[in-house]
Amino acid sequence: MENEFMPEELHAVTARLVTETVDRLQEVLLYSRATSELEWPRMLLYRTTDAQDTLGVLVGLYAAHALRAGCDPVDLRRYLQTRQQVARTELPRRQEFDYLDGLRGRPIGDAGSSHYITGKVHREHVGDSDRHREWTLACIHALRAFACADPDELDEVPASIRTKARRVYATLVYEGSEPEPAA
Repeated sequence: MENEFMPEELHAVTARLVTETVDRLQEVLLYSRATSELEWPRMLLYRTTDAQDTLGVLVGLYAAHALRAGCDPVDLRRYLQTRQQVARTELPRRQEFDYLDGLRGRPIGDAGSSHYITGKVHREHVGDSDRHREWTLACIHALRAFACADPDELDEVPASIRTKARRVYATLVYEGSEPEPAA
């Protein structure tokens, strides 16, 4: 049954854009382990902003569709949370520095800053084993390798996730699915 509010074409492009965003974010995770002092900021910021731009396209498509479907423009601005919007040219702001200082355990002038406190809380959980995160990453890597019909792509995955990713890939193949080589 087709969703009357979501045309099939918009649903299809949503899947494509979400996949593209996940691919860029997956590269962010890979580059976050880069050992080159020159490479990590360039590639992390390129791939993060690529993902942000792709999501921006999706947000724009939804906004256009909502307006054409009769959504009130005032409601649309509220749904888009425009008050939270920040231009990249304004980054980094004080709150990003506060968050980073809390995350890194550095002293701050305003220890009551909510962003500093959030960073501190996240710092306390940095070493936690997060098996859900590892399985999520394993699934992403396995699906990407499956989509490319290239199980050797899993050789580049960090060791902590590689075994899980290979298990997911093997399950996909075992279940009778056939990967389709990329065009």
